[in-house]
Amino acid sequence: MSQPDTRTTKQLYREWRAGDRTAGAAMAQRFADWYYAVAVSRLGESRGSAPCQAACQRFAEGVVSVKESRSLVPWAHRLIQEELEKSGHRAADGDEPNAYTNQQSPKALLVRARESLPAELELLELCYSGGDPDRVEALAAPLGGNPLGVLLARYRVKQWLRDEAKVPFDVAPDDPVLDRAPLPLYESAQMSSPAEEESFEQWMISDIDLCRDIAEFAHFAIALRGGLPSEPPRHVATPAPQQEEGQAPTAADETSSGAPQAEGRRAGLALGGAVLIGGAGLALIAILLFLLYSVLM
Repeated sequence: MSQPDTRTTKQLYREWRAGDRTAGAAMAQRFADWYYAVAVSRLGESRGSAPCQAACQRFAEGVVSVKESRSLVPWAHRLIQEELEKSGHRAADGDEPNAYTNQQSPKALLVRARESLPAELELLELCYSGGDPDRVEALAAPLGGNPLGVLLARYRVKQWLRDEAKVPFDVAPDDPVLDRAPLPLYESAQMSSPAEEESFEQWMISDIDLCRDIAEFAHFAIALRGGLPSEPPRHVATPAPQQEEGQAPTAADETSSGAPQAEGRRAGLALGGAVLIGGAGLALIAILLFLLYSVLM
């Protein structure tokens, strides 16, 4: 497997402007991953897909007009913000299976995990649904306090889902990165101000592993925002559309199914050192690459 590309976003942009197409490919991957993580965290896969693709299209068409590398991320962030605003408010609840849930009900999986991790799930449910802050503090205290204890509980749940429910998570460390302590506050929409949330989202692109982490857990975070039932909910996953024999999958097929279509393209797979985002990933990156390359022709 290729080593991760350690160049900063600014470096990739400058090298792309100088004519380096490999830098353009890496930049396309990075912005597509970032947009996907922001969109799916806020809205889920179904509602987030269209604004994510629209932001990618606008990025690819307008990036050549950005003259200074330091302006790139704030400019690009405004694009996804504007597209998300057109789609309404952040999802307050949901139970949508997708590739990152192994096509299983997120709420049902979390209820199962609660049998093994009752304190962790109570802490997450209270935090993500805006429950009693005193109870949150009490439950987080043995894990290192709030917000670090909430982050540790989140990763313990991710580890259980990965190991016991075969959910394809790649990011579930035993020792969380301290800089990511605000992550549960972001996922639960409880940051202190819109400016703090904006700053966090712009910081995300500097850590593609964090984008992968957010994308992986997005549907579980949305499920936690609305609270969990006492018993596993009944949920029938919608089957992917059937294709005629010999027919190649289209970009629309990949986007609508919410799941990668072939071996080696599952959600969370590393591709050239960067995360390959869920079903819409290949289509988004293809759009970006085509338009970025066209600019340099």
